[in-house]
Amino acid sequence: MDLGLGSRVAIVTGAGRGIGRQVAARLAAEGCAVVVCARSGDDLAAVVREVRAVGGRAEAVVLDVTEAGADAALVTAALDGFGRVDILVNNAGGSAAKKLLALTDADWHDAFELNFFAAARLALACVPVMQEQGWGRIVNVASTYAREPDPYFGPYAAAKAALVNLTKTMGRAFSADGVLVNCVIPGLTRTELVAANTRAAADAAGITPDEVIARMLAKDPIAAGRLGEVDEIAAAICFLASEQSSWISGACLAVDGCTLRSMA
Repeated sequence: MDLGLGSRVAIVTGAGRGIGRQVAARLAAEGCAVVVCARSGDDLAAVVREVRAVGGRAEAVVLDVTEAGADAALVTAALDGFGRVDILVNNAGGSAAKKLLALTDADWHDAFELNFFAAARLALACVPVMQEQGWGRIVNVASTYAREPDPYFGPYAAAKAALVNLTKTMGRAFSADGVLVNCVIPGLTRTELVAANTRAAADAAGITPDEVIARMLAKDPIAAGRLGEVDEIAAAICFLASEQSSWISGACLAVDGCTLRSMA
């Protein structure tokens, strides 16, 4: 399937590892120029080398998306480097387990800054450029916790639920301008972070990483019976970023092996 991305320019946040890195690689393979963003310069340098090694175009911007002015810096980097902003993939995010009664105001604030406000600011900074071009795709990366929260991840779940809501709001506001806004909801995916956490849990419990995964699946079953792979999530994101998604906006696509039980 031709995704029609040969002349497009994308910004991908959280692109140093995991899903974001694979999204950048897939978009570049389709001919899209990519501006990749993360906090680790070493990780981004590796992504840029990989893209350029296969003839792709990539520029790295090392920053924390929660910093003041990060949204403007990324839009400027895309315009200065490639002359356009066609696609935004809001992938940066993160969470930490903590009981609800132990949470502080700072915990809530930090979770919303990273998982909601940074994405909202960057999306709205991209919209005027996309409106002027008459074409744009914004894909927000949420979480199954946005639909089925876990009590140990309250701020993260609430922030991701807000991101799902924003996706619909922006879809209603900007679809007529050719700017389509959608959301992907990944299930538990085999990223570097998940692998590291699994190894740490295995070491602490004196069991193997496979046994840790088996216990996780027993506690929170995935109908498909396994974790997702980063390329499976990236494929869905790249489809929503493409010409092929031309009548999809304000939608949330669960890519989770049927983890979610709810209908909505």
